[in-house]
Amino acid sequence: MMKNLRLVAFIALALTISLTAIAQDKPKSEAATQSANQVVGQVGQTATMTASLIDAEKNARDKTATVEVRVTGVELIDPAMTNKQPMKGQGHLHYQVDNGPVVATTAPKLSFHGLSSGKHKIVVMLANNDHSPAGPQQTMEITVP
Repeated sequence: MMKNLRLVAFIALALTISLTAIAQDKPKSEAATQSANQVVGQVGQTATMTASLIDAEKNARDKTATVEVRVTGVELIDPAMTNKQPMKGQGHLHYQVDNGPVVATTAPKLSFHGLSSGKHKIVVMLANNDHSPAGPQQTMEITVP
């Protein structure tokens, strides 16, 4: 199981690097969402965050999970660009599968591959530039056959 989590973390990191460059050049997606969370913190104004699993059943059969997040009221920015100093109106996303490593990124869409069979919990949260929580998180579940 640890081997699978390491593989998922490695793949997620590689995707994060690729998707971060893409996300900075393209507008945010308009995918359907499951629920919305309002968040207030060092991000400044009230922001909304919604996360959803894309094609959950189909992707689960492929041992994959794709999460799409929509954030309003906050600019997604790489915390390294601010020396990890909290700035009002700025933040980034934290993704975590089960109890694996946290993937910190500005990418609003992220896929996790090579999931083992069984139930998995994916947590997404808005974070401040210093990686502290900026508000509530959203948890989704997927069962891989």
